[in-house]
Amino acid sequence: MKKAVVILILLFYAIAFSSPQIGNDKTAKDSALVEQLVSIVTSILQGKDYSELRENISSEAYVIHNNTYESIFEVLENPAKRESFIEVKETIVSFVHLWMPDDQNNAYMVLETKSPDNTKRTWHSILFKFGEHKKWQILSWHKS
Repeated sequence: MKKAVVILILLFYAIAFSSPQIGNDKTAKDSALVEQLVSIVTSILQGKDYSELRENISSEAYVIHNNTYESIFEVLENPAKRESFIEVKETIVSFVHLWMPDDQNNAYMVLETKSPDNTKRTWHSILFKFGEHKKWQILSWHKS
């Protein structure tokens, strides 16, 4: 009988201390970060006024698109280049994967977008850094 009670007590403590703690949910934090970063990216891709997002783009940010390497600001400020970079307003995000190193000062996102009629798929790989204004900033963007 004593042996069974001891086993039950040990089992109870093992379950109680190994269960997830409320308020320490890493998955919820990660999903909020993914939402935030995807929102920045889709706002730019949908052609929204990027002046509001200027703090979310590093001053040294560049984009690789159509086999060219350019400043992301040059692409977004030049109407012809911007036209080729921007996607339709109804762009659908169909795949997202975010990876962060342990220091959590950088994030690397792979994102797939597709047109509403599913005729065009585009892959994006975007490197973010946690910038000087305590905001996530795009550092590099490759669109293919």
